[in-house]
Amino acid sequence: MRYPRLRYHDKDGGLRACDALVMSFYMRHPNDRIAPAVIRALELFRERIRPYQLAWNDTGEGQAEPLDAASWERTRRKTLAPGPDTAAFIQMWDDPHRFAGFHVDYRGLDVVPLPWPYRQDDVSVLYLRMPTEYLEEQGPDRIRALALDMAKELPFNSGYVDFVLCSSRGEPDEALELIRPRYPGVHLAWSGANMHMNTWVDGVHWMNFLGQPVLGKLGGVAGLRQHLALPGISIQEMSDDRVLVTLGEQPEVGDIEAGQTLPMHRALARLLEPHLYHCKPIFGGPSSEPLLRWERRFLD
Repeated sequence: MRYPRLRYHDKDGGLRACDALVMSFYMRHPNDRIAPAVIRALELFRERIRPYQLAWNDTGEGQAEPLDAASWERTRRKTLAPGPDTAAFIQMWDDPHRFAGFHVDYRGLDVVPLPWPYRQDDVSVLYLRMPTEYLEEQGPDRIRALALDMAKELPFNSGYVDFVLCSSRGEPDEALELIRPRYPGVHLAWSGANMHMNTWVDGVHWMNFLGQPVLGKLGGVAGLRQHLALPGISIQEMSDDRVLVTLGEQPEVGDIEAGQTLPMHRALARLLEPHLYHCKPIFGGPSSEPLLRWERRFLD
């Protein structure tokens, strides 16, 4: 399947939004509990995306260095033992100047929840972005296998895999115009980790990883099977009381011009409605009306 190429440039020609494949896992756990699992997942990711590679690594000082064996070992050690009262932080790219390329962003909190009221919803996040071309070349089966193997390592509360429009936080309404008229199946995602997830679920997607407490509130796997009986919806039990809900064989953009109505997305959205995350503006204040309407596109 060919996916639409979606690009938004600012008035100076800078790329501010682009299509991509994203995997994101939200974990309401401190880094010292999940760091070994995150490292295992990242080692698996680096191995499985070959011949592509993550070639650059953030030094932690706002600079990028070549990601060789020594650089990875330093990152691994700092993640496993970042020091007292220090959050873990990993940024890796195929090219740090390429907005639409491979990108890893891990934020591991030193304590959960954080002690400040305005950050009570923050969680540890592992965010992985791949170019759309990678999805088309590898096919959905290999992407699904990679995501599931990574998820097995991670104690997630929720997570997803989907074809998305990645946008910088400053201009979501402008980016939204690329998809709102035609592609309701395309998730609007930030260009890096969104830490403010608490135990909410970040939308409805092709692959939906659900853990506690949301899975329990839905009646567990039995409750999911009762409410999600549409053909094409796959419900796969995982260890530690977690589940993967997959909508169809591949990510669907929901092309309105082709008459696609995404009934599986709508069924899951109705079930998850009380538990869905609502975007919070980066500088406070109310969310924009277009963004609020977009969040409810499967419900209204």
